[in-house]
Amino acid sequence: MKTLLQLSVIAILLWGCSKGAANPDKAAATEAAFSKYPDSEGKTVYRQNCNKCHGYKWPETRTAEKWPGIIDRMARKAKLNDDQKAAVLDFVKTNAKAS
Repeated sequence: MKTLLQLSVIAILLWGCSKGAANPDKAAATEAAFSKYPDSEGKTVYRQNCNKCHGYKWPETRTAEKWPGIIDRMARKAKLNDDQKAAVLDFVKTNAKAS
């Protein structure tokens, strides 16, 4: 019984770790999606932080007017400093959909 319990715990841990394994197709799609945006500090910060809790919300999915409120809320959760927050806001507003 003890061995079964130990094997179950190991199996659960391995399964949990496997979910984080890289998916080459998804990685390629993400690279392609980001390649259309010019390089900037905001793009880098966005890429490093805005996929930790949810999938990327691409800049063109919102208007420039909608992004400030979203970035205000998310920057606190992501623990961005003021410079990082400003850079991300500039990135999303620059690439936002037309009003």
